[in-house]
Amino acid sequence: MRLSDLLIAVAAFGLVGCTSTSMQGYADKELPANTLQHIAAYVAAPLPLATSMQASIGDEARKRGVSSEDALTILPPTRTYSDADVRKALTERGVDGVLVITVADSGVISQYAGTLFSSSYSGTVTANGTATQVGNMSTVALNGNVSGTTTGVATPLYRVSRQTQFSARLTDPKTGRTLWVGNGEVNTRGGTGLISRLMVSDSVSSSNSIRAIFDDLQKKGLVGGTS
Repeated sequence: MRLSDLLIAVAAFGLVGCTSTSMQGYADKELPANTLQHIAAYVAAPLPLATSMQASIGDEARKRGVSSEDALTILPPTRTYSDADVRKALTERGVDGVLVITVADSGVISQYAGTLFSSSYSGTVTANGTATQVGNMSTVALNGNVSGTTTGVATPLYRVSRQTQFSARLTDPKTGRTLWVGNGEVNTRGGTGLISRLMVSDSVSSSNSIRAIFDDLQKKGLVGGTS
């Protein structure tokens, strides 16, 4: 591979980004006697991110022996439900915890970071001349022409980042009592190019957010299993 091709490849794929997650949760002083077994989750977020978070909830719940459902499949948003209707539907489904997550997400932010320019040259050189030797030294005089073509590629580079803030609340569907509340933030910053954009995708933001929530729920004794 030529050096110019290597530079272009670096520009295309970029540097792998880094992700930091912070989370603070608080559990009620009176927790259920048993860990939760069946959670209904509602995510208030832009649709692609909400869908990704629901998938992450399913993954994290399974790791801890908990089943989970999208709350909207139990209570479709096609009508208005009374409090009694909600509790009845959740009880019949065997739900023992309702997790509501609200998300504020910046989306992918791109910032111009400069331009990478690479070039290659191809051409011919024609020359003629004379060589004069005096003792052990030679002198060469040349006259010639150089002709060729230089081809260059300019690639703009963008540094990408994303910030996802979330708040979560876990309630007991039978009593309406709050069992746990938490707030957190996921910050993802990368270098340039395609890999960095992948590093700040919906799946990365959602998986880090949901993992932090379930890690704290497990730490507080609300769910079991292993992280």
